Amino acid sequence: MSKNIVVLGLGQNNFLSYLYSALKIHHNDYQITAPYIKDLNDESKDESWMYDNQKVVFNPHLGYYVYSFLRILYNKYTYIFFHYLIFVEGNWKKAFHFLFHFLKEQAFLKANNSFEDFPIAHFHFMQYSYVRNVFLLPKEKKIICSFWGSDLLRTSDHFNHFIIQKVLNRAEIITCQTPEMKEIILAKYGRALEDKIRLNLFPLDRFTYENIDLYRNDELEIQEFKSKFGFHPSKKNILIGHNGNQSNQQIAVIQTLSKLNNSKDYHLIVNLNYGCPPQELEAFKSILEKHLIASNTTYYINQHFYNKKELALSRLATDIFIHVPISDALSGSVLEMLYANTQVITGSWLNYKTFKNANLDYLELQTIDELIELFTNPVIAKSTASNVNKVKENFNNAAIIARWHQTFQEL
Repeated sequence: MSKNIVVLGLGQNNFLSYLYSALKIHHNDYQITAPYIKDLNDESKDESWMYDNQKVVFNPHLGYYVYSFLRILYNKYTYIFFHYLIFVEGNWKKAFHFLFHFLKEQAFLKANNSFEDFPIAHFHFMQYSYVRNVFLLPKEKKIICSFWGSDLLRTSDHFNHFIIQKVLNRAEIITCQTPEMKEIILAKYGRALEDKIRLNLFPLDRFTYENIDLYRNDELEIQEFKSKFGFHPSKKNILIGHNGNQSNQQIAVIQTLSKLNNSKDYHLIVNLNYGCPPQELEAFKSILEKHLIASNTTYYINQHFYNKKELALSRLATDIFIHVPISDALSGSVLEMLYANTQVITGSWLNYKTFKNANLDYLELQTIDELIELFTNPVIAKSTASNVNKVKENFNNAAIIARWHQTFQEL
């Protein structure tokens, strides 16, 4: 049985497209509309075929705003959230900012008849600014909420907790990727939610994996990529973190690697292509450069957002990937690196039991200081070739999509 789904919440296409393109390939009778979809590069626009966005009204006229103003006056949540922000947080600016966006979203929904032809609303990324629509949708709309990772692991805002609690109570189904995430949801929002939670991995980007297979033994393409994108042609290329978010602890890693006696044998690469707030980018880049210069080795700061071919080649060009964020759900970057036979080093504090259960071969450390010992140990150079088949066996898109299809059919 097909389902019509309106995708709300965070609209980052490089994540959403993995799920919905795979879903429509395996079940082409689904209809998906994603009005808030956001492309991170021109290439991702080629994937817009999966979304039925042609009839979406993006600019409601004044009449809709007048209607919406009156409508939110009679919405109990207008007063619940406004009073919380005023009397609990004491933040007038935040309160009026919330009301302004509440009004805009009501007008948008009214202009689109609350997407009445799409009985399921799938909300991505459980942060309050992405889920306000939940309280504006008709009661008969079925709600599914999907945690991505940082929305669960790195948010401590009291108002966020207050509003997400109510969203989850309203939802029919809640998804997360790992048993560890499920336990955190239950501990944070209450065990009454247990029957709603489904463990659903996000599908892999098939284009990235196909390109890794295509160029795996193509030394000419890999060397051309290295030359063009700041990788060293002969040194061991070490990638530190998967994006520019400072929670990846790039500076601590660089400081530790600079203590190695043979640090000149390595070439350090830091990605600032996304993940760092624009207003912080230049300041953070300046600090990174200072530490990279002090590391006494060669380095490159990447600010280019890779297309799919370049992303695959970047995985193949990386010899060692150091991934030690303060928290993480289940890293797609780690999985891609392992599939490319890159040596991965990550933190033992991360919730990667799913990777361990798949017997994936990677190295763990308890503190970043342990990098010194790890890099003087021959284990750093061991082969990881067995990871290719393990990834294929344990993270098969067909099985992952079958699970999502089963979840949607419950609604």
